[in-house]
Amino acid sequence: MFLVGSASFLFAMIPSKISGSFTVEQLSCLIGSMFVSAVFGFVYLYTAELAPISHRGRICSYCSCAARIGAFCGPYANLMFAWSKPGTFIIFAILSGLAGLATFRLPDTKGIPTPTSAEEVQSRRLQNLNKAATDSVIDNEAF
Repeated sequence: MFLVGSASFLFAMIPSKISGSFTVEQLSCLIGSMFVSAVFGFVYLYTAELAPISHRGRICSYCSCAARIGAFCGPYANLMFAWSKPGTFIIFAILSGLAGLATFRLPDTKGIPTPTSAEEVQSRRLQNLNKAATDSVIDNEAF
């Protein structure tokens, strides 16, 4: 997400014509489409790791519904270029950067078995919150 955000910000600074056949808008839309397609696949994989088996179908269907809404609105984003070309890229850069920052709030799933119930997810969340609180206290005592 940070790569998409920084690329969008850089495209906002480039003049609108880079060659006779491609414009910056076309090139950025192609590159953005490639990265959005990659993220689309990662969302399904990561959601399946976070969701308990008993709730996985419902959670994946919510993700699919949100993705379909985004896929519906995506082609209309090209209409924003009539408003302001650099402004459009800057808006996409800010939104991509915020999405990238939001991923830091997701838990690490490496080496952890897939949860089987909602109670197991809740207990893991409480453990992570308690661990973060104790780490914060330890850091404050060091000063």
